[in-house]
Amino acid sequence: MSSTQSYPLKKLDQVPVASSEVPVDFDATPESKPEPPSPPSFPDGGREAWAVVTGAWLAVFVSFGFLNAFGTYYKENQLSHKSESDIAWIGAFQTFCIYFMGSVFGSIFDKYGAGPLLFIGGIGFSLSCMMQSICKEFWQFFLAQGLLQGLCLSALFSPSFASVNHWFFKRRGLALGIVTSGSSVGGVIWPIAINRLIGEVGFGWALRICGFIALVLTTIAAFMVKGRLPKRTGSEFFAFGLFRSPASNSIVQLATHLTYVGIFFLLFFLPSYGAANGFDSNMIFYSVSVLNAASFFGRILPGMAADSWGRYNIMIITGFVSALLALVSIAARNTASILVVGALYGFTSGNVLSLQGACVPPLLDDPRKIGIGIGQMLSVSAFGALLGPPISGWLIAFNGFKSAQIFSGVMLAFGSILLCVTRTLLPMKDSKWIA
Repeated sequence: MSSTQSYPLKKLDQVPVASSEVPVDFDATPESKPEPPSPPSFPDGGREAWAVVTGAWLAVFVSFGFLNAFGTYYKENQLSHKSESDIAWIGAFQTFCIYFMGSVFGSIFDKYGAGPLLFIGGIGFSLSCMMQSICKEFWQFFLAQGLLQGLCLSALFSPSFASVNHWFFKRRGLALGIVTSGSSVGGVIWPIAINRLIGEVGFGWALRICGFIALVLTTIAAFMVKGRLPKRTGSEFFAFGLFRSPASNSIVQLATHLTYVGIFFLLFFLPSYGAANGFDSNMIFYSVSVLNAASFFGRILPGMAADSWGRYNIMIITGFVSALLALVSIAARNTASILVVGALYGFTSGNVLSLQGACVPPLLDDPRKIGIGIGQMLSVSAFGALLGPPISGWLIAFNGFKSAQIFSGVMLAFGSILLCVTRTLLPMKDSKWIA
């Protein structure tokens, strides 16, 4: 005797998936074709979101505007007895601190928010300007500008960069482009203002005035920049899973490292290259402003295109063009050609530096780790930023500018090739947003 017993079928609950920022509908039946995944809910605009962008812009305006403002001045004044490679260590270590501490400050942002970091970073930066104003020796400049100022600028930059990702998804490329354009505007205004102030009130008071201005701006930014997603409860300072799985995560880390080794050559040494080819003292300062003015458009316009055509796609294109321009700069031997190459390079390299933050969040398993994820990418890139300028300075000292230009172009090309590899490993269902 046999009997049958029927069991009611229980509808499966939705299972959260953490491998992507795109939710998947598990309620689809075999008879119905599932709908294409849609992006998660982000404001992508509104008063609060754009206020965050504005505050982050102010923080980036302060944090990156100073990077290229003093190298040539030191060479002609306090540190005239030092080589290009020695002086490059100040800016290189400052840049290293900004990026390397990204994991620490990114983790703090995930747990406590942006406000405290921006307050502390602003006060510390103002203090570093005061210390820098009384420096006389190389080691003093290294500690005041390279170490202290670098740490404080990281506290300003890292949470500002990460907070924007809490508010934007579809328009993330545009939003980050606007934020990072603050460094371009700062790169235009700060060198010109410092040059004028040095001529009128001297080096010491020029730095002190800049420190007070920066303190006001960073205080305003501290009230405007804030996160939106739930705070992370974990205690780690590194998201080690970002390296382990999948392979694209590790490759993109190596790609950004190589890119950073090469990308800072013209950003650091364009004034020196111009001086070696006949620039006068005023044109040396203004050459940095020309490069950064072009970088402003390079951060915003390709960022808008990246939201439609893919962030990796645009970053790969501008990376290869930057490599080509580094090599083409070998043929630039007069004022006009050097400024043209510098402007074009500012446009393309600005896009490479701004889009990196938009390429990381989709690779994370938890949106609450945006701060630590971007911070970790910056930390890996820091070693490239630390090594690139001194290596270029060493090549210039022993073999001339041509060898450094070739080195920069090759590193940028290898970094772009690895980004191409990463692009092929990305899941196609996400390609509209992260490729």
